[in-house]
Amino acid sequence: MFKSILLITRRTLFKNKTYTFVNIGGLTLGIAAYILISAYVNFEKSFDRQFDGADGIYRVESSFYNGDNLTSSWPTSTNGYATAMKDNFPEISSIVRINFNGSERVVRYNNIKYREEHVCFADTNFFSFFSYPLIKGDKTHILNEANTIAISESAANKYFGNADPIGKFLEVSVSGGKINCMVTGVFKDVPKNSTMQFNFLISWLSTPEYFRDFWYIHESYTFLKLKPGAGTKSVEAKFPALAERYKTAESMRNLRWAITLVPFTTIHLNPAKQYEIEAKGNRVAVTFLNIIAYVILLIACVNYINLATSKAIDRAREVGIRKVNGANSLQLLLQFLFESVIIISCSLVLALLIVWVAQAYLPQLLGNSVSFGLLFNAPLFVQVGLVFIGSILLSGLYPAILLSGLQPASVLKGKYSFSATGAWLRKAMVGLQFAASIILIAGTVAVYRQISFMSQQQLGVSISETFVVKAPVSTPDYNAKVASFKQVLKNIPGVKSVSVSGAVPGKAVGEFLANRKFGAPKTDEHLYEMLKADHDFITSYDLQIVAGRAFDKARPSDSTGVILNEAAVKQFGFASNADAIGGKVWLETNEKSPNPVIGVVKNYHQQSLQQDYTPVVLFMDPALGWLPTKYFSIKFNGNNPERIVSSLKQNWNNYFPESSLDWFFLDDFYNRQYQQDQQFGKLFFAFSAVAIFIACMGLFGLTAYSTARRIKEIGVRKVLGASASNIVSILTLDAAKLVTLSGLLALPAAYIFIKQWLNGYAFRSALTWWQFIVPIMILLLISMGTIAFITLRAAMVPPVKALRDE
Repeated sequence: MFKSILLITRRTLFKNKTYTFVNIGGLTLGIAAYILISAYVNFEKSFDRQFDGADGIYRVESSFYNGDNLTSSWPTSTNGYATAMKDNFPEISSIVRINFNGSERVVRYNNIKYREEHVCFADTNFFSFFSYPLIKGDKTHILNEANTIAISESAANKYFGNADPIGKFLEVSVSGGKINCMVTGVFKDVPKNSTMQFNFLISWLSTPEYFRDFWYIHESYTFLKLKPGAGTKSVEAKFPALAERYKTAESMRNLRWAITLVPFTTIHLNPAKQYEIEAKGNRVAVTFLNIIAYVILLIACVNYINLATSKAIDRAREVGIRKVNGANSLQLLLQFLFESVIIISCSLVLALLIVWVAQAYLPQLLGNSVSFGLLFNAPLFVQVGLVFIGSILLSGLYPAILLSGLQPASVLKGKYSFSATGAWLRKAMVGLQFAASIILIAGTVAVYRQISFMSQQQLGVSISETFVVKAPVSTPDYNAKVASFKQVLKNIPGVKSVSVSGAVPGKAVGEFLANRKFGAPKTDEHLYEMLKADHDFITSYDLQIVAGRAFDKARPSDSTGVILNEAAVKQFGFASNADAIGGKVWLETNEKSPNPVIGVVKNYHQQSLQQDYTPVVLFMDPALGWLPTKYFSIKFNGNNPERIVSSLKQNWNNYFPESSLDWFFLDDFYNRQYQQDQQFGKLFFAFSAVAIFIACMGLFGLTAYSTARRIKEIGVRKVLGASASNIVSILTLDAAKLVTLSGLLALPAAYIFIKQWLNGYAFRSALTWWQFIVPIMILLLISMGTIAFITLRAAMVPPVKALRDE
């Protein structure tokens, strides 16, 4: 029996090459797209799940309330939270801190020196709390002493080559100097699907003693585990009372300090917050991509069902004859299921080959930050297996049951035809394909409109033709050397201006102080971003002064003056921009005398358009000299930037030989903020195109078959005087109605999807009527073109040839 089934299957597939190609091609693309999207989605959802007990780890995030109003929400906590919570909350089984603030440091070993992004201080129990695999060292003792450091495997190779790093010393720059740290452990490189990325961890005991449990610098990540049976709500509810015992300074004392315990495994896809150092994912985007994966697979299966059921009438006589010769329904069911298994198996093999090639080249095409890192792992194999079985059942079982249930007497008399219900079901499935395609096209248009909107929006700050050099590490006579080096840069031919600042556009200012208007009570304190600047900052970046003036070198008193952005003017409570000029403000830690407001700048986009404007205070006050200078901004005329870089390199070592030279073009740096949006747009476009192509393949196959069945009708119409255009319009009318109806049904879903995605942006493109009509028009053109091509060919057949069998 198996030999017979195999023989019939081979004959059937090779006899109907067009339909075999359409079925295998559509399913291949559908399964390949599903696997690739699922791998991407699984990777995004896998963040931090590799740790032992990851589901029981929570990050302590800070919230501040004025009455019932939330004034600030940060992912960080103070250094003091961990010790106080551990001592006072019996629900906590263990707690750990890691400090990422200012973690960009120069690391040096002999003559090897590099500026490293994340050189962090971590608690002594860090490797006991998190299950990072160690290559060398004991997790319970690795950071137990001051001035000890654990490094990654890559860092060990980078600084020590093949030599054993244990016991050797690395010189690490810190605020105000350097420390020599002995390497006590080596850990495996942090996996890509970890929110915390670092290569160096210094023992918490290496920090100054006052700093270790300080309650007034919110710059550490704190993680905790609860004892069995303990709940997060009870810990959160008890914290404000605990904070009242420890917030002894005046700053922000009037606010209610609270915490939120955020599950560790959800952090990557949660909305980004200020002070967060990790590259965040987008939960909405991941969800929609996941939906696309199932839509594509469903479209491919719908194609198969439609083609199989449409062709069933051609196999009715075969079924009738086989039943007359003794074949039972089970044998016929197995025959048609086996054909489905063969088609889907071929599709799966081809899909895996496509995936194997695509996973190597797609990241380069879509942006190297795209990761398909969880391809071909056990969970995805299970998914693919379920897809394989589900596809057989979904796309093979219904046609098999339909065909195997035919009555031989009716068939052999030529009286068999499909029911109207079956025809409507096929139309409904095609309509579902069209609706899904329209939603995908509308989504693609929306994504690209938003990306275009962000790239074309006026930023209010000039970022073109700008080099940014990262400030050197602390050195003797630091301020004098910085001033002298700045003057050297100004004298380089082609340099228009040089400014020194604590932040540059494209990066959060990141330094916060609790300030208030002069004369206002302490209860009016709010947090402001403090941007350290110099006399040239406003003119270099072309910030627009809307009231008052910029810093003036001819006015020594300007050293204590401040310039506000419009958001800060509003938060301080000034009636208008003009009203702020001449007013005064109290700055936290500098309350000997208030600082006068000398100017107001128009709000500008310090960060991407995902972020709203934040209150910023520009200052030069020496009393706040402890806030760091981090960047030199060099504006040039664009003629010969290579010469400027060459001169920069020549002069750097004369002033800062102990520091590495690190620089970047500001426009590239700023635009990196949109990398994830562009990546999402490319992914959405690529897989939407696949879905539409698969739908068109199905439409092509279905149209080709239905047209072939109506070839005699076409011949009769031509004999009666119908032109080719008349025939094409008649045969395409039903499809046009179906596309239009599908579009009208899909538009509400498309609107909801787009609206929800755009809500993640503080500044977003407006929704217009045409972006919902255009997808319908595009699909109409594609479907009409597909149908017209096939029907026109049929309409051109001479009537005598079409009618000769009658």
